[in-house]
Amino acid sequence: MLLKWLLVLTTLGKKLPLLKGPELLWRLFANALVVIGVTVGIFGAVRTCSILVAIGGSLYAYTSYTSSVTKRTIELLVPMALGLLLFIVSLTLPHAK
Repeated sequence: MLLKWLLVLTTLGKKLPLLKGPELLWRLFANALVVIGVTVGIFGAVRTCSILVAIGGSLYAYTSYTSSVTKRTIELLVPMALGLLLFIVSLTLPHAK
């Protein structure tokens, strides 16, 4: 099963354009924030989880938008608005751990 996924990822990697320089680092950082946030949320820290996921998702959307060839504003505004709303909801949670 793992070998099948590795084969799929290598063939997909050949088709996608490579990110160079800071875009790759920022996307990896954004993905790491989301993974850490979800992991922390599994163990009960809901407020921290939602803050990390909001920041990571917004950062990923921004880096995707800046490195995109076609820049449609809706592709930036909707994920940023969702991240902002998730951040606001995390601050208003009454008894989050």
